[in-house]
Amino acid sequence: MKEYCPYCKKEVDYKIEKRDVKEFKGIEINTYENVAVCRECHQDLYVNEIEEKNNERIYELYREKANIIKPQDIVNLREKYDISQRELTAILGFGKMTINRYERGCVPTKSQSDYIRLLIDNDNKFIEKVKESYENGSINDKTYERIVSTNIENEISKDDIQDMYRRVINNSLRLKPNIFNGYKEFDLELVENIISYISSKVSNLTITSLNKYLWFIDILSFNQRGVSITGLTYQKQQYGPTIIDQRYKEISLLDDKYIRNDYEDESGTKTIITSKKNFDLSKLKDTEIEIINKIIKLLKNKKVTDISNMSHEEEGWKKTKKIDEISFEYAMNLKINQ
Repeated sequence: MKEYCPYCKKEVDYKIEKRDVKEFKGIEINTYENVAVCRECHQDLYVNEIEEKNNERIYELYREKANIIKPQDIVNLREKYDISQRELTAILGFGKMTINRYERGCVPTKSQSDYIRLLIDNDNKFIEKVKESYENGSINDKTYERIVSTNIENEISKDDIQDMYRRVINNSLRLKPNIFNGYKEFDLELVENIISYISSKVSNLTITSLNKYLWFIDILSFNQRGVSITGLTYQKQQYGPTIIDQRYKEISLLDDKYIRNDYEDESGTKTIITSKKNFDLSKLKDTEIEIINKIIKLLKNKKVTDISNMSHEEEGWKKTKKIDEISFEYAMNLKINQ
């Protein structure tokens, strides 16, 4: 094992020493940490992978002993009220990247942890804080109205909400087979399983890319078989084909087969779909699975912008007016299949 040693000023072999860690931030944890030690000068070295594992072990014990909230607790709070990291940061009055750091695993102070837990456990306290933030101008009208309406919606059972999403999706997408859905009747259950399968194979699958995966799968299927796989209807949008009426939003909120995660980084808000890995592809023919796998293999290592640019090269996107539905007749001349 080699690592750069700043003392020897070169790459050196190192050994691992196990050292006791009795406490962390004044809390007794009684664990250990692995330390990389240069075999030449015997100085401690920083090895990122080793330190990350040490931190995971220490942080987990510290959270348990000190009753510190976990990253997922904060994610769950945001998902409950459909708010971004930036919006939650504004509501709480924390530093710009604080929530982002906490969700990535950094440990909050005990006082901040206790305060966030209070708001998680007490809906009324959270809404009070939202109203206070709105009144002092920390959040805008749109954010305030969405949180308040979500709070009312939370009084409805989760099953009722999921049923509502399914009704909206089916009412919008279950159309008679035609040239715009690839002569295939829409099957929501099948679509959910396909999305779960794709997201099990593609790390950090964004909702933007997911639209393109599904479109490429369907047009390739139409090209080869004369029929699509999902029965979805797509329309031309700025960044490529998307499911009509933005129904990908409701589809992404279904939670039987996958999880939707919204997070922020320096480039803005991203929505990632993560598979629960309980997909069932028994409704699909072997030829359909081959098509899906071909598109996954083609796109999985490409950036979101690259996938969008690829969709812009296809006739279906080029020859369709913005917002109009994309006809599957354009599937006959696919650049992606060349």
